[in-house]
Amino acid sequence: MVTRVFPSATIIPQRIFDDVVWAKRICIDIDGVICEYNFPKIVKDFFGVDLSLAVIFAYDLADVLGVAPALINTMFREQVWGKPNFVPGAIETLGDWKSKRYELIIYSNRVKYMGKHGLAKWILEWGIPCNDIDNGEGKYDVHIDDSPSKLMATDSKVKLLYSQPWNKRCLNITGELIRVKSWQEVRKYV
Repeated sequence: MVTRVFPSATIIPQRIFDDVVWAKRICIDIDGVICEYNFPKIVKDFFGVDLSLAVIFAYDLADVLGVAPALINTMFREQVWGKPNFVPGAIETLGDWKSKRYELIIYSNRVKYMGKHGLAKWILEWGIPCNDIDNGEGKYDVHIDDSPSKLMATDSKVKLLYSQPWNKRCLNITGELIRVKSWQEVRKYV
Protein backbone atom coordinates (compact mmCIF):
# COMPACT_ATOMS: atom_id res chain seq x y z
CA MET A 1 0.00 0.00 0.00
CA VAL A 2 1.27 3.48 -0.90
CA THR A 3 1.43 5.86 2.06
CA ARG A 4 1.46 9.62 2.42
CA VAL A 5 2.77 11.86 5.15
CA PHE A 6 0.20 14.65 4.91
CA PRO A 7 -1.98 16.32 6.10
CA SER A 8 -0.46 15.37 9.45
CA ALA A 9 3.06 14.28 10.36
CA THR A 10 1.91 10.68 10.65
CA ILE A 11 1.71 8.32 7.71
CA ILE A 12 -1.77 8.17 6.21
CA PRO A 13 -2.84 5.26 3.98
CA GLN A 14 -3.32 6.17 0.31
CA ARG A 15 -6.92 4.88 0.34
CA ILE A 16 -7.99 8.00 2.26
CA PHE A 17 -7.07 10.04 -0.83
CA ASP A 18 -8.44 7.63 -3.47
CA ASP A 19 -11.71 9.55 -3.94
CA VAL A 20 -10.09 13.00 -4.11
CA VAL A 21 -10.19 14.65 -7.52
CA TRP A 22 -7.33 17.11 -7.91
CA ALA A 23 -7.57 20.07 -10.29
CA LYS A 24 -3.83 19.88 -11.04
CA ARG A 25 -0.87 17.93 -9.72
CA ILE A 26 2.09 20.22 -9.04
CA CYS A 27 5.59 19.13 -8.03
CA ILE A 28 7.62 21.76 -6.17
CA ASP A 29 11.18 21.97 -4.87
CA ILE A 30 11.88 23.76 -1.58
CA ASP A 31 15.37 25.26 -1.64
CA GLY A 32 15.82 27.91 -4.31
CA VAL A 33 12.10 27.87 -5.13
CA ILE A 34 9.99 28.15 -1.95
CA CYS A 35 12.89 29.18 0.30
CA GLU A 36 15.94 31.27 -0.44
CA TYR A 37 19.23 31.35 1.38
CA ASN A 38 22.28 33.57 1.42
CA PHE A 39 24.67 30.96 0.04
CA PRO A 40 27.74 33.25 0.16
CA LYS A 41 27.13 33.76 3.90
CA ILE A 42 26.51 30.05 4.49
CA VAL A 43 29.75 29.17 2.67
CA LYS A 44 31.64 31.89 4.57
CA ASP A 45 30.33 30.68 7.94
CA PHE A 46 31.12 27.03 7.22
CA PHE A 47 34.28 27.14 5.06
CA GLY A 48 35.60 30.60 5.91
CA VAL A 49 35.71 31.48 2.21
CA ASP A 50 34.32 34.65 0.64
CA LEU A 51 32.15 33.84 -2.34
CA SER A 52 29.83 35.91 -4.50
CA LEU A 53 26.64 34.62 -6.09
CA ALA A 54 28.22 35.36 -9.47
CA VAL A 55 30.72 32.50 -9.06
CA ILE A 56 28.07 29.88 -8.31
CA PHE A 57 28.01 28.38 -11.79
CA ALA A 58 26.32 25.05 -11.03
CA TYR A 59 23.49 23.63 -8.96
CA ASP A 60 25.89 21.36 -7.08
CA LEU A 61 27.93 23.46 -4.63
CA ALA A 62 30.45 20.61 -4.29
CA ASP A 63 31.34 21.16 -7.96
CA VAL A 64 31.53 24.93 -7.49
CA LEU A 65 33.77 24.75 -4.43
CA GLY A 66 35.76 21.65 -5.40
CA VAL A 67 34.95 19.77 -2.20
CA ALA A 68 33.44 16.40 -1.39
CA PRO A 69 29.64 16.23 -1.44
CA ALA A 70 29.74 15.03 2.19
CA LEU A 71 31.07 18.45 3.26
CA ILE A 72 28.23 20.23 1.45
CA ASN A 73 25.76 17.85 3.10
CA THR A 74 27.20 18.69 6.53
CA MET A 75 27.09 22.42 5.76
CA PHE A 76 23.43 22.23 4.77
CA ARG A 77 22.50 20.04 7.71
CA GLU A 78 24.11 22.50 10.13
CA GLN A 79 23.04 25.80 8.56
CA VAL A 80 19.96 25.52 6.34
CA TRP A 81 17.36 23.34 8.05
CA GLY A 82 16.17 25.94 10.57
CA LYS A 83 13.89 28.91 10.01
CA PRO A 84 13.15 29.41 6.30
CA ASN A 85 13.42 32.65 4.39
CA PHE A 86 10.46 32.36 2.02
CA VAL A 87 10.71 33.55 -1.57
CA PRO A 88 8.17 36.40 -1.97
CA GLY A 89 4.80 35.06 -3.13
CA ALA A 90 5.60 31.36 -2.63
CA ILE A 91 3.54 30.58 0.48
CA GLU A 92 0.59 32.73 -0.63
CA THR A 93 0.54 31.04 -4.04
CA LEU A 94 0.75 27.53 -2.57
CA GLY A 95 -2.07 28.35 -0.15
CA ASP A 96 -4.21 29.65 -3.00
CA TRP A 97 -3.53 26.55 -5.09
CA LYS A 98 -4.32 24.22 -2.20
CA SER A 99 -7.66 26.00 -1.69
CA LYS A 100 -8.37 25.34 -5.39
CA ARG A 101 -7.78 21.60 -4.86
CA TYR A 102 -4.40 21.48 -6.55
CA GLU A 103 -2.36 18.55 -5.30
CA LEU A 104 0.96 19.98 -4.09
CA ILE A 105 3.84 17.50 -4.02
CA ILE A 106 7.21 18.40 -2.49
CA TYR A 107 10.24 16.90 -4.24
CA SER A 108 13.33 17.98 -2.33
CA ASN A 109 16.88 16.79 -1.77
CA ARG A 110 16.19 17.49 1.91
CA VAL A 111 14.74 13.97 2.18
CA LYS A 112 18.33 12.64 2.02
CA TYR A 113 19.28 14.62 5.12
CA MET A 114 16.10 15.03 7.10
CA GLY A 115 14.24 11.85 6.15
CA LYS A 116 10.66 11.96 4.91
CA HIS A 117 9.18 12.31 8.40
CA GLY A 118 11.71 14.96 9.45
CA LEU A 119 10.94 16.96 6.33
CA ALA A 120 7.18 16.56 6.91
CA LYS A 121 7.59 17.85 10.46
CA TRP A 122 9.65 20.84 9.23
CA ILE A 123 7.05 21.64 6.53
CA LEU A 124 4.22 21.52 9.06
CA GLU A 125 6.19 23.59 11.59
CA TRP A 126 6.71 26.40 9.06
CA GLY A 127 3.22 26.24 7.50
CA ILE A 128 4.22 25.30 3.96
CA PRO A 129 1.04 24.22 2.15
CA CYS A 130 1.38 20.82 0.51
CA ASN A 131 -0.25 17.40 0.29
CA ASP A 132 2.66 14.99 0.05
CA ILE A 133 6.38 14.43 -0.35
CA ASP A 134 7.73 12.16 -3.06
CA ASN A 135 10.93 11.48 -4.98
CA GLY A 136 9.88 12.85 -8.35
CA GLU A 137 8.67 9.55 -9.80
CA GLY A 138 5.04 10.55 -10.29
CA LYS A 139 3.30 12.28 -13.18
CA TYR A 140 2.75 16.01 -12.78
CA ASP A 141 0.94 18.75 -14.62
CA VAL A 142 3.66 21.21 -13.55
CA HIS A 143 7.09 20.84 -11.92
CA ILE A 144 8.83 23.90 -10.44
CA ASP A 145 12.51 23.53 -9.57
CA ASP A 146 15.85 25.36 -9.68
CA SER A 147 17.65 22.21 -10.84
CA PRO A 148 17.50 21.63 -14.60
CA SER A 149 18.45 17.96 -14.19
CA LYS A 150 15.68 17.31 -11.63
CA LEU A 151 13.14 18.95 -13.95
CA MET A 152 14.25 16.85 -16.92
CA ALA A 153 14.12 13.63 -14.89
CA THR A 154 10.41 13.97 -14.06
CA ASP A 155 7.33 13.15 -16.09
CA SER A 156 5.82 16.62 -16.06
CA LYS A 157 3.90 18.44 -18.77
CA VAL A 158 5.26 21.89 -17.85
CA LYS A 159 8.80 22.26 -16.49
CA LEU A 160 9.38 25.63 -14.82
CA LEU A 161 13.04 26.42 -14.12
CA TYR A 162 13.11 28.89 -11.22
CA SER A 163 15.93 31.24 -12.16
CA GLN A 164 18.91 31.25 -9.81
CA PRO A 165 22.60 32.14 -10.32
CA TRP A 166 23.54 28.45 -10.40
CA ASN A 167 21.23 27.64 -13.33
CA LYS A 168 21.75 30.75 -15.50
CA ARG A 169 24.25 28.88 -17.70
CA CYS A 170 21.80 26.08 -18.46
CA LEU A 171 21.61 25.85 -22.26
CA ASN A 172 18.14 24.22 -22.33
CA ILE A 173 19.01 22.46 -25.58
CA THR A 174 15.72 20.53 -25.61
CA GLY A 175 13.69 23.71 -25.19
CA GLU A 176 11.51 21.99 -22.58
CA LEU A 177 12.44 24.27 -19.68
CA ILE A 178 10.53 27.49 -19.14
CA ARG A 179 12.55 29.96 -17.11
CA VAL A 180 10.64 31.91 -14.45
CA LYS A 181 12.05 34.61 -12.18
CA SER A 182 9.26 35.08 -9.63
CA TRP A 183 6.18 33.42 -8.21
CA GLN A 184 4.13 35.94 -10.16
CA GLU A 185 5.57 34.41 -13.35
CA VAL A 186 5.01 30.89 -11.98
CA ARG A 187 1.29 31.66 -11.51
CA LYS A 188 1.00 32.68 -15.17
CA TYR A 189 2.05 29.19 -16.29
CA VAL A 190 -0.04 27.31 -13.76
